[in-house]
Amino acid sequence: MEQPAFRVHGVRYQTRDVDRAVAFYTQHLGFELKHQQGSAFVSISCGGIDLLLSGPDSSGARPMPNGQLQNLADGTDLYSP
Repeated sequence: MEQPAFRVHGVRYQTRDVDRAVAFYTQHLGFELKHQQGSAFVSISCGGIDLLLSGPDSSGARPMPNGQLQNLADGTDLYSP
C-alpha cells in the first residue's frame, strides 16, 4: 500500500468553554483525553482522529498577524457575546 504524502496531526477547534467541550466529546462521543493545559487547551482522540480544542485563554485565540480574529466552528468569533 502506498504511504500518504502527509498525515494530518489533528483538527483544531476554537471553543468558548474547553471543559464543557471535553465533557461532550468524552462522555457522548467516546473520545479519550490525551493532554490538558488548564482551561486553555486540550487534545482528545478517538479512532485515530485527534481534536485540539482551544479556549479563549489559548494562544490560538490571539488575533492573526493581520489583526483578523480567528473564528469558532459556528462562524462567530471568540469575542462575540
